[in-house]
Amino acid sequence: MTLGRLLALACLSLSVSGALVSPASHAAEAPLPRDLQGLKGELLNLNRDIAQLEKELLFPSTEAAVVVTLEPGSALKVIDVKLLINEKDAGYHLYTDAELVALAKGGMQRIYTGNLGSGQHTLKAVINLRGAKGEEQRVATFSFSKGAQRKVIELKPVMQATTRQGDVLFREWDLQ
Repeated sequence: MTLGRLLALACLSLSVSGALVSPASHAAEAPLPRDLQGLKGELLNLNRDIAQLEKELLFPSTEAAVVVTLEPGSALKVIDVKLLINEKDAGYHLYTDAELVALAKGGMQRIYTGNLGSGQHTLKAVINLRGAKGEEQRVATFSFSKGAQRKVIELKPVMQATTRQGDVLFREWDLQ
């Protein structure tokens, strides 16, 4: 074969492949019928959900946090909080007057941030309070389940209206 014939064959193959690709590219630009458009949307949503599940399975978040809050305007004063998670020391904080003012205004103080594996855990808080009847100590226990998402647990000392004594409420959130 001569060089001219090889060049002619190469040009012919390029023009044939261009002709084969051209109708397909025009079909991709044409609008899809409504039912196919709906299927395309469902497929994209399914693909997003699968990617999110894959991310959670491959890289689970072990992060957990415990925060202390008070009811705004509460008459309770928190002296200190000792925290145990699964019977191990997890945190201690002695509150200053400025911190108590911030908590009474609706502030939130993070007393623990750490990593916890998935499964069941127990949180124990030993709280010294100053209320209407003087100083008192409350011990509160809370069991929770940690999954693949980040977990935040709120620890809120409150004053019982009937007995005028302190009590502790817990609330938990799973974060994305």
